[in-house]
Amino acid sequence: MGRRKTLRSELQARAVERDGYVTSQDADRLGMPVAEFDRLVAEGRLTTVSAGLYRLDRMPPGRHCVLAEALLRLGADAFLSHDAVLALHGLTEQEPDRIRIGLTSPRRRRRAPQGVELVRDQVPADELTCYQGLRSTTVLRALLDCRRLLPPAQLAAAAELAARRGLLLRRERSTVLSALEPALA
Repeated sequence: MGRRKTLRSELQARAVERDGYVTSQDADRLGMPVAEFDRLVAEGRLTTVSAGLYRLDRMPPGRHCVLAEALLRLGADAFLSHDAVLALHGLTEQEPDRIRIGLTSPRRRRRAPQGVELVRDQVPADELTCYQGLRSTTVLRALLDCRRLLPPAQLAAAAELAARRGLLLRRERSTVLSALEPALA
């Protein structure tokens, strides 16, 4: 009985980290028996969002709920990219017009949910990380990727804010500002 409570609390902690969302893979990784996970769904503690994606029933939607759901709908090889990463950290004033999500298996064909743009760039493993339980590119990579999407002055301000918040090292901030220099001049 104690083990079951531990598995449930670990699954709940994972959901809280990602604005209320968990996947069936999360339960598998924790070693939760399928029957127990199914019971949580049957009891209404978890609500089915899509195949393999569930939402903790009593958790109010968080600030990043839309980002989390869009990302998790696309599977374990998906990651937030471009201005979606900046939005996750509150580094820009406005929310992106669509959520950009990359895939580590770009050859796999998938239909993107409404409001999502699949990015087909190859991203090295060292430029991928996890923020707030959500897989994404690093803030440095996101800032550099946004050079064609956002005005240079806005990106420079986002880099300064990211550095103040500890999301960028000084040298990384300098890399972004150097890349923006021609456009800022």
